[in-house]
Parts: sequence; C-alpha cells; structure tokens
Amino acid sequence: MAEESGEVRVPGVLADRLDRLFDRIRKPDGSAYSLREVADAITAQGESISHTYIGQLRTGKKRDPNLSHLRALARFFGVPVEYFTSDRLAADVDKELDLAAALQQVRARTVALRKSVIPEAQSAIDALTELLGVIRELEQGKPDADDGA
Repeated sequence: MAEESGEVRVPGVLADRLDRLFDRIRKPDGSAYSLREVADAITAQGESISHTYIGQLRTGKKRDPNLSHLRALARFFGVPVEYFTSDRLAADVDKELDLAAALQQVRARTVALRKSVIPEAQSAIDALTELLGVIRELEQGKPDADDGA
C-alpha cells in the first residue's frame, strides 16, 4: 500500500478503487502485482504508461487519467472500465472481488489441510464450512438495494 512506501494517500474514488484492485487481484502464486509489473504489462499491450504514474493514480496524487489509461488498467485487472466511474458497478465488482479473495483463501487452507494429518474427507468438510461462513459474512454486509448506490 501507499503508506508502506512512505507516500501519503490523498482520498479519492479513483485512488481507492485502484488500490482495491491491487489489493484483491493477485498473481497466480497469490502475491501482489507491483506497479512496475502492471505498467510493463500494459505497455506491452500497446498503451504506454509508467509505474510512477500508476503509483500517483493509486495514491491520489494524480486524479484525472485519460480514458485510454483507464481502459488499459481495467483490462489488466479484468474489470469493466466503468468500475472507475460507476458507484453501483463498483459495488457489484467489489462484492465479486471479496468473494474471489475468500475463495482463494479457502483454497490455500484446503491445500494446507490436505498436507496435514487430517483425513481428506474432514478437510473438505472444514473447507466447505469455512466457505459457507465467509459467504454468510459477505451476504450480511450487503447494502440494501434501496441505498441508492
């Protein structure tokens, strides 16, 4: 996160949403993408962007990116470009990101359980029980449809 690098975060919708993508969308090994990795991947796809600029968007120092940069960031993270502009769509995507992150954690725990001395049947039951608990928590945290988001 920006605070860890010594940079000061300036609150902003774009910065918060971009930071959330960096937090939730992970590499296959579960580690976070660096600013440089994202910039390099986007540039390789034909949209020139620097890791410094992405960092400034993420911390809120820059607040008005051009549409081509938003499209490239959205494409990299696998979200619609409207994620950055629509509160309702962002809320829906955030719920999906939360569920995906919870599923990834459950998968990691399931692998760890399988390697332990617990029989596989019990580990599967435990993993499913944990998954159901996470889904219940996410459902309880859901805003009402009438909230106007």
